Amino acid sequence: MFKKSFFHSISAGLISSIACYLYVSILRDEFMYDFSEVLSISNVVGACFFSCILASIFHTLANHFLPKMGDILFHVFFAVIVFASLLGPMLFKLPLDFDKDLTLIFPTYAMVLHFFPALIWLTLKPIFNK
Repeated sequence: MFKKSFFHSISAGLISSIACYLYVSILRDEFMYDFSEVLSISNVVGACFFSCILASIFHTLANHFLPKMGDILFHVFFAVIVFASLLGPMLFKLPLDFDKDLTLIFPTYAMVLHFFPALIWLTLKPIFNK
C-alpha cells in the first residue's frame, strides 16, 4: 500500500509541477506577468511535490485508521485545506517597488497554482487504487 501511495504522490507532484511550470511560462511570455522575484519556479515545484506527498500520507493514514469513512473524511479535509490555502496569496504583501498593476493580478495568478496539485492528485487516484 505504501509503495502505491509513494508512486502516486511522486507522479502527481511531477505532473502538477509541469502543469504549474507551463502556466507560469505562458503568463510570463504571453502577458508579461513576471512574478519570479516573489514566486520562483523552484518554490512552485517544491510546493507541488510537498503537497502531493503530504496528501498521499494523510490519505494512507485515513484509510488505515478509518477504513470505512477514511476516504470521505480525507476528501472533505483535502478540499478544506486547499481552499484555506488560498488565504496565503490573498493576504500576501508584495514589495513596495513592485508594479502597481501586477499587484492586483498576483492573488489570482497565485491562487490558480494552489489547485493544480489537488486536481492532479485526485485525477491520478483511480489509477493507483487498483
